[in-house]
Amino acid sequence: MKSRYYINKIGMAILTIILCSILTFVLFRLMPGDIFTAKARDMAVERGIPLEEARKLVVSRYNYDPKEPILSQMKRYYGALLRGDMGNSMSNYTVKVTSIIGYYMPWTLFLVSIALILSYLLGTWLGSIMAWKRKSVVSALIAGYTTIVNAIPPALVPTLVLAIFAFGLRWFPIQGAYSSNLTPGFNFTFIKDMLWHAVLPVFAYTCTQINTWVMNMKGSCVSVMAEDYVSAAYSRGISSKRIRNKYVKKNASLPLYTSLAISFGSMLGGATYMEGPFAYPGIGSQLGAALGNRDFTVCQGILLITTTATVVASLVVDLLLPKLDPRVKAED
Repeated sequence: MKSRYYINKIGMAILTIILCSILTFVLFRLMPGDIFTAKARDMAVERGIPLEEARKLVVSRYNYDPKEPILSQMKRYYGALLRGDMGNSMSNYTVKVTSIIGYYMPWTLFLVSIALILSYLLGTWLGSIMAWKRKSVVSALIAGYTTIVNAIPPALVPTLVLAIFAFGLRWFPIQGAYSSNLTPGFNFTFIKDMLWHAVLPVFAYTCTQINTWVMNMKGSCVSVMAEDYVSAAYSRGISSKRIRNKYVKKNASLPLYTSLAISFGSMLGGATYMEGPFAYPGIGSQLGAALGNRDFTVCQGILLITTTATVVASLVVDLLLPKLDPRVKAED
């Protein structure tokens, strides 16, 4: 039964990735606008040739014809994808999509990983306090904070953070991942500068996510506090501190592990509006630029990677959850 559980989970994960990639492939080709028409027009003006001739040259250069039947396009695309080739950028036909992802993805993973860990730790801690001290001043202050943060659109947070800490107080750099006068390398000077530039993006990321963890943890803790084993622990004379940490907080955190994996994917998706204001060289800023340029080969590659990362993260949690929480059985 356990092996069937694992096979089903892995099979559903693979099917989800395939369906998402097909949907992305089709939707991008149904979008209005054609990057080849614009490039053909520029080439026709530059070389003084007819538009149709310029279009044929552009099509041969990119090895892609928008007028080709979509099933033929799909067959060629997935054939190349199985060989690890996501195609070339339509904005710059000499650059591979895999090269773009390979360069920019580590920067985004760096921001997302730190922000996710910080938001989870702070959010679950504050949420447990709200549940444990529901009628205290501290709980009211946390509730006020979550209400204010929830009212601010996530896309506006980077602008506010920049306005206050970069332009106003001038405590942190305005943009970039590191200073322009430094050469990237594994040395103390570069690492220190890189971390300094990452403070504001990480802070903005954390602020947009922490509210969710606070409310989820509070609800989970309140549910656990109503369980019989918590009442039994009180009757045995166990201290409140131990009950809070060992019985309530520990068990309340278990249902949040699945949300942790989903949040990883949502933060990758939110990198577009987070990295743009900071001019941070991550995958989100590249996705925004690719959408603006109608460069759907880059968009497809980035979305495929982020989708795969989200599904794999959720799969890992699903496979490990029966071992982390004895109440969850692999046969369920």
